[in-house]
Parts: sequence; C-alpha cells; structure tokens
Amino acid sequence: MIREIKITSVAILSLFAVIGCGSDNNHNDKSEQPVVLDNRYYTDMYHWNNSKGLNVTALGRGINMGNYLESPTYEGEWNNNLIIQASDFRNINQTGFSSVRIPVRWSAHTLTNDPNIIDDTFLSRVQEVVDQAIQEDLKVIINTHHFDELFYDDKDFDYQRSRLLKFWDQISKRFPISQYNQDQLIFEFLNEPHEDVGIKEWNSLISDLTNIVWHANSATQNNALGQRKVMVGPADWGGVSKLPYLELPKSSNPDNTIITVHFYEPFQFTHQGASWVDGADTWIGTRWLATESQQKVLIDYLDLIDKWNAEPGHGFEINIGEFGVYSQYSAPEDQRAWTAFITREAEKRGYSWNYWEYSSGFGAYDPYAEQWRRALVEGLIPKNADSN
Repeated sequence: MIREIKITSVAILSLFAVIGCGSDNNHNDKSEQPVVLDNRYYTDMYHWNNSKGLNVTALGRGINMGNYLESPTYEGEWNNNLIIQASDFRNINQTGFSSVRIPVRWSAHTLTNDPNIIDDTFLSRVQEVVDQAIQEDLKVIINTHHFDELFYDDKDFDYQRSRLLKFWDQISKRFPISQYNQDQLIFEFLNEPHEDVGIKEWNSLISDLTNIVWHANSATQNNALGQRKVMVGPADWGGVSKLPYLELPKSSNPDNTIITVHFYEPFQFTHQGASWVDGADTWIGTRWLATESQQKVLIDYLDLIDKWNAEPGHGFEINIGEFGVYSQYSAPEDQRAWTAFITREAEKRGYSWNYWEYSSGFGAYDPYAEQWRRALVEGLIPKNADSN
C-alpha cells in the first residue's frame, strides 16, 4: 500500500484502465440509495469457516499488519506510537483469520557504516513479531515494503538492486526452514514493483532473488519436505494487467510459489478522501452499491487472473495480498458490501486473501475502542451459511 507518496489521480487511475471503473461510481445522486448485494455474500457460501480456508489454500483468510514495521523511521510512526503486540495476533486468530502479512521497510534499518546490512536490533524485532504470530497459529508473510530508493533512485539503481539481494540473503539466514517451516512463513520479495523496477527489471530480480533463497541458501531454505515458499506479483504496482508479462524461473512451481495481486478497484471509492492521493477529496461520497455493473467490473478483474492461472505451467495459489477501503469517508454499508463481495468471490475461486489492514486508516479493528469495526468484519468473516 502506498502511504507516504503523493499520487496524482490521473496516474493512479491509468493503472486500472484495463478494466475501467464503471459509470455507477458517480456519487452525485446515490447518497440515499441502498446497497443491493445479495445477503448470501455475508454467509459462508464456500464453507471456509471451519478451516479458515486452510483446507483450500496455504494462507486462507488474512489481514495486513499495515503502518507498523514499514513506517519511515520507527515502528509507531504511522500508528500514533502503537506497536504490534502478541495480543493483536491472538485477537486476529480468534476473530477467524488464519494468516498475517507483515510489511517491512528493511531499507530504513541498516547499519550507518554499511547500508547493505540490516541492523540486528531491527531484524530481531521482526523475528519477535513473526514468532508471536506463529505462536498464535497464524501463517506469516514477510516482505520488502516501501523500498523507495530502488524505485526512484535511477542514478543508483544497480546499487539499490544489490542491496535488495543482500537483504534477502540475511533474512534467509535468520529464518531457516528448520525453525520456520515452509507452511508457516512465506517470503514476499518486493511489494508493488513500479517506476524503475519495470517488467524487465522485475523479471530479472525474481530470478536472482529465487536463486538467493533456494540455491545460495539451500542449506537453510530447503529440507526433505520441500523448500521455502515465496510470493511474487506482477510489475506496475502488482496490478493484474501485467500478469501476462510475469516471467518465473523454471524452478518455480505451485509447491514453492504463490502469486499475489493487489486490488483497490474502484479506486475512487476505496481511496475517497485519502490525503496522499491528489484529488481524492473530490471523490468523497462515492458509493459502492453492488449494482450489476459495479459487480461486473470486479468479476472481470478476477476473470483475468483465472485466465492467466489456467495457462499451461501455472495453477498457482493466488493471493489477493492487499485490498481495502479507506474508512474515514466511505459509507459503512458500502465497505461491508465491497469487502464481502471480493472475499466471497475470491473464495469461490480458491484464492487466499489478506485485507489491508488491521488497525489504521483502512483498519478492520479499532485499537482505541478495542473492538472490530462491525461493517468490515462482517464483510470479511461471514456467519455460517445455516445461521439465522
């Protein structure tokens, strides 16, 4: 998720031109109209509740620990000085989630005299958080988040590229498969590659990164049962339109690789009023009523993923690694409908998912009231199909 970068509305909307936003996103005459989503979407239509989706996917239903360890300089910077607690993972598990995605800004926590080496205190803190999540029986994804030097420092791209490889070498050594097995911990190499990390650069990086984990660190990342699962998505901010250009190493297969995409369609609805998006204040009041045309936009997006994954040599687990609604201005009933529609449609197709995010601007949980936001949690975690 983009947090600190000011984005122009023209630029961000162009990312989604492949599927469009649909005319039903106009909010001028919809303020009093009701949501029309079939109530079955708020029930466990595809029988995921008992296993939290783990009988179908490796990751099931998950949530992002956003705005913590990927903050610019310290963990509580973007979250009013809140830090991740073990009790958060207990809360997440007990509510019905099975996985957490932990965004990490490694590039901001390196040695002063050697920016290639992750500071051990910070690495130990990430390890502590991973351990806490696993202790609460959650699957864990750790990634490289907000590596802005790699994306925007084009004069020093090769150097920043080498830093990323060295980061994952250190991470591989800290999290051996003997202690963090391939079903517990997933490595996601880079969040939302974009700008200087275009299609060509990203495909090359994937090859080198998998080599670092699976081959250079084979002693720590392989065992008799398999090897470390990794997660990769397409270039251009993880958008589905670039999936056809994603090139995976020959050693990648459905047992060791999960494909992730990010989903914020329609952007004018999910990001209305977001201070970091230019022009988003003019979108305040945008509704998502689950009309037929609005649903079709999202179904078309998912169909593109299915089409790609049905190609020979694919058949990967698909993870919607980020999707969410900025909560400050969007109507709660619309949030509930949008999240329910996406999650049930994902579950129908056998996709795992991780909502963005736990307890900040898009958050499903209010850490001050110490309660889940009802509209969002009802959309994400449905009641049993036979419940009244």
